[in-house]
Amino acid sequence: MVGMYFYKCLSFSRLRRSLLTLSGVLLFAIQANSQSVPNGTAKAEPAAPASGLMEVTPDAVSFVDVPVGDTYTQTVRITNVNEGTLQIRKITVSSPNFQITGILLPVIVAHGTSQTFTISYQAKTQGRMEGQISILTSSGDVPLVLGVKASSAAGQTELTANAAAFEFEDVAVGSSGKKELVLTNSGNRDLKISGISASGAGFSVSGATAVNLSPGQNVNVDVNFAPKSAARQTGSLKVSSAEGGSLLTIPLTAGGAPPSQSTVKLNWEESPVTVAGYVVYRSAEASGPYMRVSSSAVPSAEYVDTGLAAGHTYYYVVSSLDADQVESEYSPPISATVPVR
Repeated sequence: MVGMYFYKCLSFSRLRRSLLTLSGVLLFAIQANSQSVPNGTAKAEPAAPASGLMEVTPDAVSFVDVPVGDTYTQTVRITNVNEGTLQIRKITVSSPNFQITGILLPVIVAHGTSQTFTISYQAKTQGRMEGQISILTSSGDVPLVLGVKASSAAGQTELTANAAAFEFEDVAVGSSGKKELVLTNSGNRDLKISGISASGAGFSVSGATAVNLSPGQNVNVDVNFAPKSAARQTGSLKVSSAEGGSLLTIPLTAGGAPPSQSTVKLNWEESPVTVAGYVVYRSAEASGPYMRVSSSAVPSAEYVDTGLAAGHTYYYVVSSLDADQVESEYSPPISATVPVR
């Protein structure tokens, strides 16, 4: 009835009453000890947590045994998995030992797209530490927190080689011998090699001579000896640091021998499949390393080797090339001894 007032009073323990006005009618609404919500008003839903709106890769950052004085970095990717757009407003870290770079904030991230940033850690003293990355977005005032752990150790610079010295058996004048040098960074700091050189008559190196090696990484270099006379030669191989000084020195010894007039003629079975040619390799040892002696692909299953030292035994392996110049594995080795003149 218009102009009349209706009310209903109820009494409950631990309940409170709030007066609401709807179309001129006064009602008492019974509510529990929670915030009062007027009738006819939509209740605000809580903002979705940031963790449900974005995907962070990796979900935790770890730096392990960083040498004191060095700075290591990692890349973190933030992907918007929400249906709408997401704004990354602020990214902070809890320790000055960690730094955030590589992102300009604020930035809008569309659905299904990503943004990346770089976190770096500079080890100042030995030990362990933990921290947090806080990522604040437009989804609310509660940031997404990413754990960061780091450990540091005393810096160690160490370069090791697969051999303490290299010795070449008698190599015929006019030909050459080759051995493989493997250099490994056995320390926990990056190594910068500025050059690898060989001294002594007839000695040389080929391959990568200026390279940066991360801990555990290695590089292969060929050490060559091409005598110009039938005499004993000595020399050394030096690995230089980009920071100055020598990282490693390896002694080299070799002998030149008079060339023989004899030749070694090799024959092998033809490949059962069509090939573009064959490659012939030679070594003074059965275990290698083997040096290629055919400058170009050999068209048939035979090869004549010259420039050999009298009285020496040589070992040969052969591989095949397909139409795309892909090389097969080596054949089993065979040996040949050059007669003495």
